[in-house]
Amino acid sequence: MALPVSDLTAFTQQYIVPRTTDLIFKESPLFVRMLNKRRMKFSGGTYIQRPLIYAALNGDWFAKGDPFNIAYVPTDTAFMVNVKDLYVNVTLYGTDDVLNRGDEAAFSLVETKMANASMQMAKLIATGLYQDGQSAVAAPFTGALSGSKSLDGLLAYVDDGNSSASYSTATDSTKSFLAVAGLTRTDLFAVAPSFSSAVTPISAVAGANSFTNRAFNAFNLPDVNTAYGASWFGRDYVDMICTTQTGWNRFWNAIQPNQRYMDEKSDVGQIGFPSLRFNMAQVVVDKYIPSDGTNGVMLGLNTNYAEFYISTNPKFQFGFTGFKEAQNTIDIAGQFLFAGNLVYANPRCAFKMVGTSLL
Repeated sequence: MALPVSDLTAFTQQYIVPRTTDLIFKESPLFVRMLNKRRMKFSGGTYIQRPLIYAALNGDWFAKGDPFNIAYVPTDTAFMVNVKDLYVNVTLYGTDDVLNRGDEAAFSLVETKMANASMQMAKLIATGLYQDGQSAVAAPFTGALSGSKSLDGLLAYVDDGNSSASYSTATDSTKSFLAVAGLTRTDLFAVAPSFSSAVTPISAVAGANSFTNRAFNAFNLPDVNTAYGASWFGRDYVDMICTTQTGWNRFWNAIQPNQRYMDEKSDVGQIGFPSLRFNMAQVVVDKYIPSDGTNGVMLGLNTNYAEFYISTNPKFQFGFTGFKEAQNTIDIAGQFLFAGNLVYANPRCAFKMVGTSLL
């Protein structure tokens, strides 16, 4: 008969290495940039409303005796987004508190669960930054599109509102968004732009429209440079390009060795995220850019216009509710909470490339 404990294991303790290794979570350079440099606070309100100038006043050269055009001109509007709420739950069995303590506990089960919760919170927000926040999909939001409970993300902000039915009804990364943050894109034009292909005509890069290339299936730097130039307005230019690992690899292969400038002095470079320099932008890999399985996504951002709003309520700025006992048990549960949203205030100063070359 086989005994459950041998003579060796009866007298020999296990050695548990007093550290653990994360095999699931990743880190996002965009999320780091948002928290470190683009974090905005709001104290309350039913919406987050971000004013915008979309039209110019009347004005012209004149000669003596010429009349002025004094007609009133509507010039201002606003992005308006809901406050989005997020939780991460930590549940502990009450009986485990008897077992995971003293010299026999290599490390605290509570501490590992808390560390896991903070990483899960970062993962959910970093993923949400790249999604759309308005599609009719059910949670969990693991693909490119996300339901309305998630952040109003960059996939919707950085878009041209291409009215082609094949894009406006798409269910993947090629989807176009006719409206964003409460505004219909065509309302910002006197004459709505027309689209004849998957690439935004330069004349349509205005208002809340970004340059978008939905057929970026053969990677080449001239096409990326075209997108970069289309998003450049004087002192406003793309300063961060977020892409997939494949996108980074193709950048690396396309740039000549003597042109490969590693940017180690930037805020993300100093904390360990490698970045290449392309024109005046950092090129970074973000493992949290969602994939639809067919197309990859590259986003060129002017992060001066990326505003990450977080509530000033301490409980909702990654605060912990505290552990509470579940009814009729000795088990306990507590939640980390977040309330806020993303606003990208100037979509014309951004670009989006979508295609098989980035997957």
